[in-house]
Amino acid sequence: MGEKSFRKLGLGVILTALVLYALLFMDTQIYEAGGKIHNAFFVNTDGCRIIAMDVMNPTIAKYTDWEWEDKRFYLECNHQTWFRTEVANGRWYLKLTRDIDKILEENDLTHDWQIECFWFRIKIIKRWHAQLSHRTRFHLEFPYALKVPEGLREMRVRCINTYTNRSLNEDAFFFIQPPPEKLLKKAPRTLKYWNEENNSSKDSAPPISVMILGLDSVSHLNLLRQMPKTVQYMRNNMSQVEFWGFNKIGHNTYPNLIGLLTGLSATESQKYWLKQNSMDGLPLIWKEFKKAGYNTSFAEDMAIYSMFYYGKPGFKHPTTDHNFQDFMVSMYILRQSSSVADTHCVGERTFIDVLLEMNDRLLPHKQRYPFFSFYWWANGFHEFFNSPRLADGRFERLLRSLDDAGITNNTIILFMSDHGLRWGRFRKSFQGMIEDSQPFLSILYPDWMRKKYPLAMRNLAGNAHSLVTTYDLHETLRHILDLNSLKDEPITQKSEELWKLMGLETPRAVSLFLPIPPWRNCNSSHIPSEFCLCHKQVSVPINSRVVKKSASIIIEYVNKLLEEYAVCIPLELDSIVSAYFAAPQRDNDFYIEKGHKNSYPEQGPYFDKQRYDDKDIVVRLKTKLGNAYFEGMTRRQGSKLSLIGEVVRVGNDGSKDNDCIENPLLEPYCYCAL
Repeated sequence: MGEKSFRKLGLGVILTALVLYALLFMDTQIYEAGGKIHNAFFVNTDGCRIIAMDVMNPTIAKYTDWEWEDKRFYLECNHQTWFRTEVANGRWYLKLTRDIDKILEENDLTHDWQIECFWFRIKIIKRWHAQLSHRTRFHLEFPYALKVPEGLREMRVRCINTYTNRSLNEDAFFFIQPPPEKLLKKAPRTLKYWNEENNSSKDSAPPISVMILGLDSVSHLNLLRQMPKTVQYMRNNMSQVEFWGFNKIGHNTYPNLIGLLTGLSATESQKYWLKQNSMDGLPLIWKEFKKAGYNTSFAEDMAIYSMFYYGKPGFKHPTTDHNFQDFMVSMYILRQSSSVADTHCVGERTFIDVLLEMNDRLLPHKQRYPFFSFYWWANGFHEFFNSPRLADGRFERLLRSLDDAGITNNTIILFMSDHGLRWGRFRKSFQGMIEDSQPFLSILYPDWMRKKYPLAMRNLAGNAHSLVTTYDLHETLRHILDLNSLKDEPITQKSEELWKLMGLETPRAVSLFLPIPPWRNCNSSHIPSEFCLCHKQVSVPINSRVVKKSASIIIEYVNKLLEEYAVCIPLELDSIVSAYFAAPQRDNDFYIEKGHKNSYPEQGPYFDKQRYDDKDIVVRLKTKLGNAYFEGMTRRQGSKLSLIGEVVRVGNDGSKDNDCIENPLLEPYCYCAL
């Protein structure tokens, strides 16, 4: 290589290096001052800081499309339901609810005997295949009601044109056994039951039921923006704690919920089912409640995404008293489209409504016996940013019905999600990345528990702004099994024991009836770093533009505080001592997971590498005259820098404290002119 070429190569290398340096460190962007952000952190403890995000701002509004008149955002089923289930005299009946003349007219028939119906027993074989047996014929004739055989839990119904054998209607139905009327006439056997007399006793501990209501893929902030009626009802009408530091521990539903239901990680749970090729051996918490005399139920509305069957072997034997998995598989096989993409119906019923109906049908059981129920809604929620608003009224009515039926008098309800959105347009934004790791969680509890277990309930409320995972929820459920352990004395003893376990000795799972240690972090909570929302500090060159602008915003803020005190000399910047970015404890690069292929515009497929520039900048600076040191934080969002929280005075170089103003809050900022 000639000398001239060598020099060109050397110059190119130097220029490239300078460009890279400028891109990395010099930050040539022009910044403007924004407003003041008062709520800086959702969690602000020694071990973890999680930045507070807006429920709604102009950058989020473009994803919500509130004013859309698109048909997809009116959830409707475009098909007809012929039958409904009813109870009379302790027996279930299947009754025709559509007008028979209308049915005949629509199908160009003249007599009801021209329609022949059959019902079948359902047995699910393999994964998504149903075996129908015990084919039984019944005619559509007055009084248009079929007496359901005793003990039957599920049936498939098919009606055909007797001339052409063409199918006219197909549906599936479930029956809660025993029926409500028969249940209420029977005396309880080994089951405990709750009543006001037991509750009034100072020493007795009435059993507390547990209900888990889960919505897939709904972050805390998206619940607030999409389901305001539900949130308002909880906040105004129910005793509840809303958790702001609930951090996911895995990518999708299974790793997050298996921690709740077993206390195990996804990897730890494998030894219970990989070799046996069955999930029956899992130490599920509802088994402990069943042993304690509780009635148990389990249902997911989207069988294809069931946490125990999607990529898993499922259960070979009944796992709860009421398990609706086979029925929901049958519904999935019969599924029809609704007005919203990937939200299914059978007849006039959406999958969302079917699961709500299951809960409603079980209310007589829940009024009589303590219960543990787990219901999970995914259809219409899974990875859809705006769709939760369509269910807002439904879930407000659900909570209201639980209140009206007296269920909330003796039940702790975990209203929650597993994670936020994992793909789509909103997920590609910085806030979308944060919300992915921050599902919503509210714990609703009977009001009388505050008097009976004051210390435990104060701890529960005190943990609202602590770092929390589903491992903690598992320990909380175990606590409910032993209500004597919720009394003040054992709570005090366990709290003292917990406080002795510092650092890595802190258990990964802490009952929320105990105080979460302030030193807890993602490491001690077993939150993988890729999901951790706690801040880490990254040093920033003090001469970068963003740091200088942050320092000027801090100085301007302090001077504005002192405007009415003429005796205080306006502060000027002497030097910037240090600066660092505070960012979630992850690498700077993030990946958007691949989405489902469908027509819905908020869906993927995406698998993009993203770099986010939104960060918090912490600056420590020194002022002239008083030689005082101050520390403040600004948040960078695009080209705008906004001050977060308060500016704090952190020391001086030997100067006396100034006391020329009679305002102890502002005195640390004032350098007196006299």
